[in-house]
Amino acid sequence: YYTGDLPAHNVWNQSRADQLYSINTINSMLATVFPNKTFYSAVGNHEAAPCNLYPTPNIRTDNISWLYEALADNWIRLGLPADTRDSILNGAFYTALVRPGLRLISLNMNYCSRENFWLLVNSTDPLGQLQWLIDWLQYAEDHEEKVHIIGHHPPRSCLASFGWNFYKIVNRYENTIAGQFYGHSHLDEFLMFYDEENRTRPVSMAYMGPSLTTSSYLNPGYRVYSIDGDYEGSSFWTLDHRTVIMNLTASNMYNRTIFTDEYDARDAYQMENLFPNDWDNVVQRAKSDIDGPLMGLIYQYYTKSYADGSQCDHNCRRGLLCSYLTARANDPHACDSIPTFV
Repeated sequence: YYTGDLPAHNVWNQSRADQLYSINTINSMLATVFPNKTFYSAVGNHEAAPCNLYPTPNIRTDNISWLYEALADNWIRLGLPADTRDSILNGAFYTALVRPGLRLISLNMNYCSRENFWLLVNSTDPLGQLQWLIDWLQYAEDHEEKVHIIGHHPPRSCLASFGWNFYKIVNRYENTIAGQFYGHSHLDEFLMFYDEENRTRPVSMAYMGPSLTTSSYLNPGYRVYSIDGDYEGSSFWTLDHRTVIMNLTASNMYNRTIFTDEYDARDAYQMENLFPNDWDNVVQRAKSDIDGPLMGLIYQYYTKSYADGSQCDHNCRRGLLCSYLTARANDPHACDSIPTFV
């Protein structure tokens, strides 16, 4: 899985030709380095030109077809089934069967993003993407499939109308959705989803994986997930994940790339499994000791070990934990259970 943002972030100096060059070059490199491997992709906010601006279908004179045609060509070349082309051309979202029992759904989260000003024209699910998502989740439930959802923007970056409806969908299909994977922030984060009727019961969680790019004051990183399977009746839940970082300080010092294993989730957070209940247990332990070592470790990994917990004070830690509990924008009660700011 990879979740977009292939072009550089010099957004003030980019054209459509620049974006297409980056997209074509990186996807060609992936095809060369990893032959006979299937890549499941999502589109980021930086693929567009201008950045963030994804026109809705009613915009006919300055549409985004130039990008979606390139994505369809590249993604199918990297292993997606040919029958995903029409959906990609329509809105850069698609579904594919990864293997029997596991379905992948890739969403174009730019059509919910607060940064996409075209949504000021029409923010009511302009491509019918949420209804499409419901239809495929229902199909998966009916056919006893599990689903992994990938996207670029995490749900908390969405406009409230989309985000709250998405939260309801996750609640409804909690037994079908076995994993959610997003990017965008360049940081190492996770998001908790709770039962709308019982806010103490976790129903899902989402990973926001570390980025290969540094952004500001971060080490590059990537992640390897261990997934339950491959056997009949597999849950396809994440069993563990290993995060690898490139130590920029050491790499610059010795003039070569130095990658190190940063942490394994189960060992680092003393977790039995990586189910929503287990992540909620991590949250509860962190809430009960905001200034303790666990929250310091969470902050260290948040920065991909560029910084350590001593650089995040009480208010910083509370704010970080609050962001992990805010899976939908403008939720006034998401962080009520966290000790107040001091």
